[in-house]
Amino acid sequence: MLSNNRVELTLIEKRYLSSRSIELTYQGENPIRFIPGQFFSIEFTYQGGAKARSYSVANADQPSADNRVLTFVITLVPDGAASEYFRAAELGSTVGINGPFGNLILPKTSPKRLVFIATGAGVTPFRSMLAELRSRISDDPELEVVVIQGVRNRDELLYADEFLELTQLTDNAKFLACYSREDADSLSSNELSGYVSDVYEDLNANPDKDMVYLCGHPDMIDQAVSYFDQQGFKPANLKREKYQFSLL
Repeated sequence: MLSNNRVELTLIEKRYLSSRSIELTYQGENPIRFIPGQFFSIEFTYQGGAKARSYSVANADQPSADNRVLTFVITLVPDGAASEYFRAAELGSTVGINGPFGNLILPKTSPKRLVFIATGAGVTPFRSMLAELRSRISDDPELEVVVIQGVRNRDELLYADEFLELTQLTDNAKFLACYSREDADSLSSNELSGYVSDVYEDLNANPDKDMVYLCGHPDMIDQAVSYFDQQGFKPANLKREKYQFSLL
């Protein structure tokens, strides 16, 4: 059933980012506090039943004390209850939220290098960190930032322009798109044909200087955690969040 602590939000903007993802922007009457990287549980009613799904905040701007807007990205799953609900959602419709939750957040003090690895909409919490990352790069030009996003093809790439803008601030910022179904002959220097796992060894990850963030498909998370565990990473410098998919 829906929570008694339900905070109501109204849908004010909706746009397709790709054929499989929708960006939804909601607004509340009162300020909504969160730390970039966190997620909310969204509660809605579908076919007479109460449903809840968790989505990371995708806001592009630095959170402010009077922020009343939250942006989420919904990955469309065929016949999924949430997918069908949000696909049909009209401007002015309302949902409830609980949160924020999660510890996929930036450390107070930056390590030598921050590595962000995502598949699909798992990149959205990293988008919410961009404003803070720009500020940290400005304060510390030696800070290294690597963002790796894995999708099936270029059409499904999310917020690539914004991550590429980060690379314009410093030579120490890198963005790489990994495509599992894109023609290798058409790729640019920041793209490759394959999976995010194909890049792990090239990172030369060092638990003494790096912090790694993982968000996306459960299989990717499990594989990545296994790899970085073997490199000596611990929970303190290996943060992860799985995206669970449900049709019910």
